[in-house]
Amino acid sequence: MVVVYVFLAGCGGGVFLFSFMLSLLQWYEPVARIGLVAGPVLVAIGSIMLIFDLGSPARCYRLFTTPRTLASSWMIRGSWILSVFIILGLTYGLPSFGLFAWLPWSKTSVTGSLIGVAAAFFAVFVPIYPGLLLGVIKSIPLWNTPALPLLFFLSGLDMGVALLTLVSAVIPEAVGVEGFHLLAGADVVLIALLFIALLAYIELTRQRGETAAKSVHLLKRPLCVIGVILFGMLLPLALLIVSTLASGNVLMVPIETLAGILVLVGGLLLRYSVITSGVRLPVR
Repeated sequence: MVVVYVFLAGCGGGVFLFSFMLSLLQWYEPVARIGLVAGPVLVAIGSIMLIFDLGSPARCYRLFTTPRTLASSWMIRGSWILSVFIILGLTYGLPSFGLFAWLPWSKTSVTGSLIGVAAAFFAVFVPIYPGLLLGVIKSIPLWNTPALPLLFFLSGLDMGVALLTLVSAVIPEAVGVEGFHLLAGADVVLIALLFIALLAYIELTRQRGETAAKSVHLLKRPLCVIGVILFGMLLPLALLIVSTLASGNVLMVPIETLAGILVLVGGLLLRYSVITSGVRLPVR
């Protein structure tokens, strides 16, 4: 459940950020409004799974009743970050749907704009937070590195674009050829950055001693090399480059749909690989 939570947090934060940018630019509104609501909903589902994984869901209220620990506990900070994002994200996105048209603000109003900016601010930290939370465990060098939050952040953005691509594939007329090219171009850049960040993360970790090297050895299992790098990065990258050269939805929709699915699977396997490859330092 922890792996799925980290995955959903990355997806939710990433899809909200890109949907917010599209909404500000008033581009592809039918797709953007779905992404604005999907983001906080995904994070909420992931948070519920994390609460149950802690083993005492009935006592989760304690995460919000100890404000003095905000300065020292990433778990407490994260609880507030996730909760505020979910509330603000839904508050910003829901008025776009007829069922919630009775709310006294819209995305374009001053109040709505302020809510949206605040939600986007917290959305930045949603995919980063799992890396910060894992990073406080100093006994596991693979996690205790500032490179991990950056890796999760870039992966979250990548998965966010992939989710918007899948939504666009359902309603292709809402984005058209230009929209698919835009999403494909953004994903190409993000996959390239993510690939570089992953290689740097592995190399920096490998140099941190024998225990870290053992973690890197586990990380280089076929699941990561084939599942994450080959099928989750390189193959989608090739498909998206081909898609940018296509001139019609007939080719772009299936190509980008496949690429989006592969990116999401790769993001899930990346988190599974990182979490399960952590080796603890020996007790002295």
